[in-house]
Amino acid sequence: MNKVIDFMINLCRWPVALMLLFSLPALVKSYQYFNFFNRHFYYMAAGIVFFWFIAITAGRELRSQIQTIAHELTHTLFAFLTLHFVKRVRLNPDGSGGSMAFAGHGNWLITLAPYFFPLFASIYMLIMPWLLETTDKYWLVYAVFGYFIAYYWETVLSQVHREQTDIIQEGYVFSGIIILGLNLLVTGTLFAFNSQQWHGVSIYYKLLKRLNFEQWQWLQSLIA
Repeated sequence: MNKVIDFMINLCRWPVALMLLFSLPALVKSYQYFNFFNRHFYYMAAGIVFFWFIAITAGRELRSQIQTIAHELTHTLFAFLTLHFVKRVRLNPDGSGGSMAFAGHGNWLITLAPYFFPLFASIYMLIMPWLLETTDKYWLVYAVFGYFIAYYWETVLSQVHREQTDIIQEGYVFSGIIILGLNLLVTGTLFAFNSQQWHGVSIYYKLLKRLNFEQWQWLQSLIA
């Protein structure tokens, strides 16, 4: 079964990349619709600032180890989601990185997932609505979410570089489009969730659909 899934995902490789490339203007424009001047975003911003304070003062070795764990777990998660049997997940004893192995050929989602998927923020999103219902410390709930968002940004920025083997494997052009487009989409999704939880995410995706449609109409008008 994983062979069929890999084939379908790899078949959609460039269609997905071209769709993201077309959507880049809409993704950038969508950020104009967020109201960043409200308490939800203030609390989130506090968590982001706290993360960078910790990142600056904490040891680089510890941060690198946590990033490596998250990196390999994200590979593992997407291997499971595409029905691959994971053989092992290993961290190098010298702290130089890690590796994981799975049965089957694989696909670009497994390879590039750590460079656009916020593992810890996504897990937190599953419990955040419940936390907001069970505590009166709303500021802390949103601040923790901001902390995980900042962690996701810092991880992506630190792991995306020309020598990254995953990026080399999938090619610089394809990887660049996927990483840029999906990070814009994911960040917008996180902001929308911070605004109104899952309802906000639904509104955000409807906005993206409208902006892409308007862009398509504009292109058609130029051609006509």
